[in-house]
Amino acid sequence: MKFSASFSGGKDSTLAIKRMLDQGNDLVALIVSTKKGQDLSWTHNLEYRYFEDVGQILACKVIFTRAGLEDYEVQFEEALKTSKDLGAQACIFGDIDIEGHLNWNRARCRKANIGCIHPLEYEKRENILDEFINSGLEARIVKVNEDYLDRSYEGRLLDKGLIDYFKENDLIDACGENGEYHTRVEVWSIEKYLKKI
Repeated sequence: MKFSASFSGGKDSTLAIKRMLDQGNDLVALIVSTKKGQDLSWTHNLEYRYFEDVGQILACKVIFTRAGLEDYEVQFEEALKTSKDLGAQACIFGDIDIEGHLNWNRARCRKANIGCIHPLEYEKRENILDEFINSGLEARIVKVNEDYLDRSYEGRLLDKGLIDYFKENDLIDACGENGEYHTRVEVWSIEKYLKKI
């Protein structure tokens, strides 16, 4: 199956792509939610160059939404339609179990008339994190919500020790699903550990 992926650069969206590729599916496009008038992605604040490098490694098109708050949904739906024109039958997302996020994704895909897949849907945090670490992919924390973590965590490698700390802290979702922290998967590890079609 040909698919597109909503890609933040973080561990969960990258793991979702890895699973699809490992099953023999064909990635045709990365959809990256970016800020209108800025060279940055939403939430993770990563530069365009990062996504262009990943797109080159995975031999797929990168579609930037270039959206503001007022047209975020419309621009995302347009990106989905563009990916469909490239042959994508479905778009995948790295969301796990926040119903509002899952339903938003489904609604955008319905409007664009494209399938919607959540490869990590309702899975246990421990299983997702263990799979990510064991995959060889490497992620660093690039942004934290200071209501949960102080800024000293920015730049830290997401390794087993740090994950164990998150698992033991009842105030933090171990995967950062509520925005406690955001990660960037290192380009070299994507090149090494993601199977390309």
